[in-house]
Amino acid sequence: MSPILRGRTDINIPFGFHVTPMKRLTLILLSLTSVAFAQPAAVRKIASEISTASLRDNLFYLASDKMEGRMMATKGDTLASIFIADWFKINKLVAPYKNGRSYFQAVTSYKITSKDNLVINGKNYDKPGNWMSSKDFSSAENTGVLLPFFSDPDSLLKALSNIDTKGKTLVIPSVLLEKTATNETFLAQLSAKGIVATMNYGALVDQFTEYAKKNSFLPQYTDSTGAFGKNLRIGSFSLTTERMDELLASDALTVKVYNEIIKTTSRSGILELKTKVSAEVKKSFQKIQAPNVIGMIKGSDPDADCIVVSAHHDHDGRNGSEIYYGAVDNASGTVAIMEMAAMMNKASEKGFRPKRTIIFASFTGEERGLLGSYYYVDHPITPIKKTRAIMNIDMMGRVDTIYSGKKADSSYAYILVKDSLNIGLRAALFKANDNVRLKLDTRYEQPQFAQRRIRGSDQYPFYKKGVPFVRIDCGFAKEYHKPEDTPDKINYALLTKQTQLAFLTLWNMAND
Repeated sequence: MSPILRGRTDINIPFGFHVTPMKRLTLILLSLTSVAFAQPAAVRKIASEISTASLRDNLFYLASDKMEGRMMATKGDTLASIFIADWFKINKLVAPYKNGRSYFQAVTSYKITSKDNLVINGKNYDKPGNWMSSKDFSSAENTGVLLPFFSDPDSLLKALSNIDTKGKTLVIPSVLLEKTATNETFLAQLSAKGIVATMNYGALVDQFTEYAKKNSFLPQYTDSTGAFGKNLRIGSFSLTTERMDELLASDALTVKVYNEIIKTTSRSGILELKTKVSAEVKKSFQKIQAPNVIGMIKGSDPDADCIVVSAHHDHDGRNGSEIYYGAVDNASGTVAIMEMAAMMNKASEKGFRPKRTIIFASFTGEERGLLGSYYYVDHPITPIKKTRAIMNIDMMGRVDTIYSGKKADSSYAYILVKDSLNIGLRAALFKANDNVRLKLDTRYEQPQFAQRRIRGSDQYPFYKKGVPFVRIDCGFAKEYHKPEDTPDKINYALLTKQTQLAFLTLWNMAND
């Protein structure tokens, strides 16, 4: 009998139950799952004794006035990093830097100062509010604009082979954006055809440009490749619907009409617009450094691949006298991994050391473009090929806009699992939930949401390297990225349960 089931009196095989070969196989598989994720009673007890007061106290400190919103490479970010490192030291995590004397991994980045200009029909438009550009975009000067009428990438590429594309900008229909935005092969093929930039548009662009306009105080950062490296892919820029309509007007089109044509496939081919476009970004760079905070609990099997558990501690800083506290985003995830480190240390001291080494990573620069996690995967303390999986925690302890007002359903967590190596991550998560009994919501695993969620937090640099991941979060509260995201709004009972789920899942991942 599985250790999980041993001694329990509430599980019985019904009288007269006939075990067919298929049912026997099902029972065997269920038994094997229980064996694989056996949690000692002492570990479950540690999870049940999690300190809600500790979570609350640490969160109120990280989201206090003193931290000034924890903008990367500021005093507040440094103070937060010191606080997390001190916690790691108190809880006996191994310090991996400076011969065991430091938890700080110095992340080198570059603060961008830029002058931007967009020209359509002789009219100049500044950022923000009118257009956006990717970090690898520099210029598309007085270029012809190609407007394709295709809804799949292959047909588009084939049609491009039959026309003059050199020095042109290619519009990416909104229906193709998810399929092509991170498709390096597709973008390389466009570059080989002489396309100088891609142009995006749509509802998401409108949302992001409006957000950028409201948050123009936020600095832009990049890594050394963005600052000094040669771009190996073409850049992209995006127009709001209003600016895109202006570009299409000379060809008697609008965004609405264009999208409808694509949707109904009533027309195919590629149209070169009568109106040309110029977009330019001139940048200068200032070198800055900020710390990731990394600590380890060494596993009992030194040859086993390690597990990473991460959260980012940075946020948006301040705008004048107004502080963006970042309580749910992501002081909540930070205090969760701090508490998980304390619980895992407690388990180790009681003789229940995890099989796999666990690396606890509090990343900086997530809000500035995943800078801390990208830096880590390029400078890991154990080779990425020896990293079995990552659990990333980004926002916990709030009831989001979807569950708000639904008291019966408010004990929940959103999960996103990408287990490309089939190592049992989903089973590890659901088995952990047997003890916590949260509602596990897979809404964001649906295709229309998944890619944005995958790319939107610190699991993404690992995912790009082929590392499977689990992400746990609470979704978006109405105060998301606003000064009103304060620690008094956190539901600490929910944060406690979500942290218990994360800890027991981590235990399963580290002991399979």
